[in-house]
Amino acid sequence: MSSALSTETVRLEEQYAAVEQKILKSLDSMTIKICSAMWKLGPRNLLEVARQTGIPFTSVYHRVERIESKSGELAYLEPKISKLGLVKVVVLASARLGCEEAVTQALKVPNLWTAINYCEGTFTHDSVHAVPAKYVNEFRKYIRQLNESGLIKRYRIMMTGDYIPNFPDFNYYDPIAHEWKFTWDRWLNEVISAKPTTHIDDPESYTVLVDKKDLLIIKELQINGRKSFAELAPIAGISLHGVKYHFDRKLTPAGIVQNYQFNVVPYPKEVSAFHEIMLEFNSKLAMDKFCSVIPRLFFVIGTSKLLGQQAILLRTYILESQVPKLFAFFSELAKAGMVQSYSAVRKDLQSRIVQTISYELFDDNTGWSCDFERCSRELSRLSETCGIS
Repeated sequence: MSSALSTETVRLEEQYAAVEQKILKSLDSMTIKICSAMWKLGPRNLLEVARQTGIPFTSVYHRVERIESKSGELAYLEPKISKLGLVKVVVLASARLGCEEAVTQALKVPNLWTAINYCEGTFTHDSVHAVPAKYVNEFRKYIRQLNESGLIKRYRIMMTGDYIPNFPDFNYYDPIAHEWKFTWDRWLNEVISAKPTTHIDDPESYTVLVDKKDLLIIKELQINGRKSFAELAPIAGISLHGVKYHFDRKLTPAGIVQNYQFNVVPYPKEVSAFHEIMLEFNSKLAMDKFCSVIPRLFFVIGTSKLLGQQAILLRTYILESQVPKLFAFFSELAKAGMVQSYSAVRKDLQSRIVQTISYELFDDNTGWSCDFERCSRELSRLSETCGIS
């Protein structure tokens, strides 16, 4: 094993004294216990969280209320978009100098985007899109037109499966000392020797399993995963029992509403790095081994598989001081014959913008629709605003 990889203990208060201590204090033992239980049991059933943790319900309720009053929504839905007839498409693009904002607008034009980030290095933009399966070729053509317009100099398109969020494993955190243990050597051994318990595969189909009312419910839960049925009913235009039917009889059995991302920051953003990393594996077994260990890799926010490849996109959020160790970790996996290659894009967390799935593009009778002729005309207009003829 390389001597470059060893267990390190990072004491946040000593390394980052300038960071406000209230951020650190928010991760006390009660908050950790409550949020960890919500991750396992779901973000909406606080009564069951109280029962499982032994914390009085009023304490659970008020603690969650306090977190949300300071940080915004605690949890939001990451729906399985393949079951909505959508393909997740990641676009990396390098904008022509001076045209960065126009490129951002161009990526928004089809109204299929779910997240856009500025990033460092070869590419200036990292965007994620939920594209109806029947329009994937048209969307790819649109991105080619974006390149031909001169607004971008280069681009890369990656189609992936459903995004699987991860939650920090607080077994590696000491809330009293404010210390995280990055056990790089242990994780390396676990990945190499793992017996796969997780098998990550491409979606079996892109059959649409929802109607417009389902999409309205999904859209609202993407904004706030703890929204009650009573709050959802008037938005979806149905009764409380109607919401319960859609949620319990349709969305839950189909697995559409099983994954939630939690707004729980393991360390302050001021001293952290946000990356999108593509890992290409030498075999399906190696990929499944790695994915089986992800729940213990608390710096991993989530992952998705590249379609038709033995590769994943890994979204990471890690302390700046540990970035060299992160890439040394991948290098050791390559030396061990598991990883074929890896590449990374560092994203600007401050610039990140998000939106929900564009439910307004869906009709119960005709399904998803998108006017790419209009998109082409709008792209031409954006090119002109940048002085490109």
